[in-house]
Amino acid sequence: MIRAALCLAALSIGGAALAQGSLSELERAADEGVPAAQRALAERLLSGDGLLPNYARAAELLRAAAAAGDPAAQNRLGQMLHDGLGVPQDRAAALRWFASAAEAGQPEHLHDYATVLEADDPARAAELYARAAETGHVPSMTSLGVLLQDGRGVAQDPAAARLRYEAASAAGDMRATNNLGLLYVRGDGVAQDYAKAFALFTEAAEAGSRQAMTNLGVMYENGFGTAVDEARAAELYRMGAAGPVAGSDPGLTRDPRLLPVLPDALDSLRQSAQAGDPIAEYQLALLLAEQGDFAALREAATLFRAAAEAGHGPSMANLGRLYFLGLGVPQDFVLGQMWLLLAQRAGTDTAALALAFGKRPTNEQIAEAQSRAMARLE
Repeated sequence: MIRAALCLAALSIGGAALAQGSLSELERAADEGVPAAQRALAERLLSGDGLLPNYARAAELLRAAAAAGDPAAQNRLGQMLHDGLGVPQDRAAALRWFASAAEAGQPEHLHDYATVLEADDPARAAELYARAAETGHVPSMTSLGVLLQDGRGVAQDPAAARLRYEAASAAGDMRATNNLGLLYVRGDGVAQDYAKAFALFTEAAEAGSRQAMTNLGVMYENGFGTAVDEARAAELYRMGAAGPVAGSDPGLTRDPRLLPVLPDALDSLRQSAQAGDPIAEYQLALLLAEQGDFAALREAATLFRAAAEAGHGPSMANLGRLYFLGLGVPQDFVLGQMWLLLAQRAGTDTAALALAFGKRPTNEQIAEAQSRAMARLE
């Protein structure tokens, strides 16, 4: 059992403060078979909004709501079946649910169905994208433009692709802005215009499109639409490849409430840690983990575990990281995932760790981690 002494009295998970009453009402409505409540509760279980993530339970709720005819639940269940998240992967069943959801005509559902069909049936995907685009769904405008540009599922028509890209770009879709720039670079459906392409790539890059940053780097390197600037090109290439990357280690999680430990306080810190003070255990573990040698990491893992068992969120996050990396403990993705889930439940921001390590466990390992985490909270 994890003692809650150090947990925040009111948790904030995923940036949304949770009112316990509203969750109770939602759970009661879901138990009574209200499809919208079942879907809403499932979304909280998927995101960890106010309660521990539980993909299997979310899938059960979505299946009930989907069977009752809720299009949004049908679409979400299709996504889970397609990805094998919380349920065995079943592409055929996923397509059936995507199709059911799309029958209601919501542009988002038409778009999602088209996306999963695109590789095997681009003609049908193009039809669905077109229906969604007619309602003003911006991502569908861009996706239809890509099919028109490439001639997949439809006759190749760069000029028609340009019209879709222009409409989506005007609505703020930077993928469309970048693709429009590529048309001007190549002269596809438009007169070749490096200056225009340069302006479009600049707009998309300044809005954060990493693909556009790379393309803008090419323009600077070759002097297309601008003067040659190899230094600027190199900078843009770095920016295009930068940002949070899945698999990269974000390092140790700090507790923003605590000040750094002064060197002359180490002796008293160790004494407090030996006496079972969770904060001292965490702070000492942090110092040991930063040393990086095996003995120090092993002691750090022991201390992080003690503080984690006392309910300290950052210690849970750090212990999970050690398990994922096999530092000071045997590598164990189930335990790593379990401690990250518990850290999130304790109010610690685990987004960077989830990005770094989230794809390492299998769906089966994730389900086991969720089960173990729930058992610890009972």
